[in-house]
Amino acid sequence: MKQSRMLASVLVLAAIVGGLVFGTGSLSSNAVLAGFFSPTDPVKKTPVDTVKKAPKNAILTVNEETHEFGKIEQNSIAQTVFILGNTGTDTLEIFSANPSCGCTASFPGKKRIPPGDTSQLKISFDPHNKAEGDMTKTISVVSNSIKDPQKILRIHGTIYKSKLAHAGGVMHMDGVFQGNCATCHVDKGKGELGAKLYDADCAICHGSKVDNKPGPDITADGMMNHDAKQWKSIIAEGVPNTNMPAFALKHKGPLNDEEIASLVDYLGAFKKNLIREKQLKSSTGGAQGSIR
Repeated sequence: MKQSRMLASVLVLAAIVGGLVFGTGSLSSNAVLAGFFSPTDPVKKTPVDTVKKAPKNAILTVNEETHEFGKIEQNSIAQTVFILGNTGTDTLEIFSANPSCGCTASFPGKKRIPPGDTSQLKISFDPHNKAEGDMTKTISVVSNSIKDPQKILRIHGTIYKSKLAHAGGVMHMDGVFQGNCATCHVDKGKGELGAKLYDADCAICHGSKVDNKPGPDITADGMMNHDAKQWKSIIAEGVPNTNMPAFALKHKGPLNDEEIASLVDYLGAFKKNLIREKQLKSSTGGAQGSIR
């Protein structure tokens, strides 16, 4: 009996092999191969990652873009804290926080903010010797954020006269060259001439009305409708009953004759360039009009 079974097995195996060799077998090669592998030993497949990973980016957020102080007494220090957050997927790095004149910025918190975390930016404003009325200052926050890498924050308030400030009830504009004000109105312009001196000493007050600058912007008629002699007089002697102080040394200002002359030269060159641009735009517009 055993010999019969063995003989039958050999015949079946021979039939399978013969079918594979001569193409007459009814079993497929897959079926034959399946017989050599255990059902518990399947062929391993390399997994394919079809999930696309989101790029790592930092995103800066702030609790408010403009802080309103309301009324600010001249004999006080106004302070606030901006909360900086990171809603991105990478670490947010704060490279710098640059405040405009009269403000200081500091980080009691960290400058590297992990995803989902926050930090603090402390802003202080010193209203001493500042003119009464509306005040707006800006803070430029520079970071690696993919959105607003240079974020502009603002503080706003209304300065009113302190009972302890300016004895005699008169605010002298030459006060901007003394005390805390000198750090912006004097120190920043030391050693500079021309355009750099203008940016340091003049652009503090001359600029956009959006930022409540008391003086006209350099491109305004109030600045450009003057000649060299008039500019020299205005800078050196100031303008009575206005916010324009006298910058000449003889009036206890910070500028010598060479520095004042460099400002006059810069304003003259700026005016010539402004006139040239207006003429170019006018001629270009006229040419386009003639084509029509």
